[in-house]
Amino acid sequence: MNIIEFEETLWSWRRERYRHPPVDVVNKGFRPVSGQVADFGVAEKDGRWHFYYIERRLQEGTPFYPGNEIYFGHASTADFLNWEVHDPVMLIRPGTWEGAHVWAPVLMPWKNGWVMAYTGVNGEISQDIGLAFSDDLFEWRRWEKNPISPCRDREWADWREDRISSCRDPHLFQMDGRVWMTYTANTRRGASCVALASSPDLESWEDHGPILEGPSEGYEPRLEGGHPQGSLESSHLIHRGGRWLLIVNASIRGFGPRCWVFESDEMFRFQFDRRREFWKGGGGVELIRERGSRALLSCFSGGHIRFGEVDWSEAEPEVQFVASAEQLTAWAQ
Repeated sequence: MNIIEFEETLWSWRRERYRHPPVDVVNKGFRPVSGQVADFGVAEKDGRWHFYYIERRLQEGTPFYPGNEIYFGHASTADFLNWEVHDPVMLIRPGTWEGAHVWAPVLMPWKNGWVMAYTGVNGEISQDIGLAFSDDLFEWRRWEKNPISPCRDREWADWREDRISSCRDPHLFQMDGRVWMTYTANTRRGASCVALASSPDLESWEDHGPILEGPSEGYEPRLEGGHPQGSLESSHLIHRGGRWLLIVNASIRGFGPRCWVFESDEMFRFQFDRRREFWKGGGGVELIRERGSRALLSCFSGGHIRFGEVDWSEAEPEVQFVASAEQLTAWAQ
């Protein structure tokens, strides 16, 4: 074998390993070769589920370092067991509101295609939310009026462009002719919160303020991560079983990091003390598919995408990880 044959053979091996990585989805989950998964969004097209995710390097306590989390990974699957990794999308745009990092994509069908809401982070680590559109789930067009800036000039919000400020982790759903968006922000009294905004057309947004507020004291930063108390993140608002469920990742003092669910009779107010654990070992929950009262959900766990089932009809729904390949692939049929 000469050097040309050597290079071509090695490249073909490595390309195949990258495009079709060997994964144990049931016991470990999916992750791309050389990367780890954090917040992600999902869309289904022609019998394939497309996942767009924060792709992390090996972490040393923070995603804020330059060069980390600068695009979204993209992978798809038809049966949840076998995966194909596609080219990354939505690379950062240096010198702009999304010049340092892009985080937390979420997808929703829109007109004849899809809309993606995502977090952009500038060089001062000020966060904002933008939109992108696609007809085929491969080519994405940023909205020319980005960002939508839901925290700008809000009396309740502590947000600035010139220093680290929270405005991230959007989640979208449609109801009553409007698009609703939850996201992570900070209040002026010093509390992390989940806020709500809505729009009839994705262009003009109405502010509904915080719907869940955490404590305004007791936060303790640790350089290596693992803060005893931190932000309310990766929210997912859903109405099932005659009640509103707000699913949130949060490290709460005395409990550690967990995936929590908060219940309410109405969507505009949740009580911080009315919470319980929703998915042991999971976080960043996305809905994949439903059959009757049962649903297949996905999460990120240990840098992987994993799957679990829940029954919304239960008095206190709680997710359990899928236990077998047969259980998981049944959801693809």
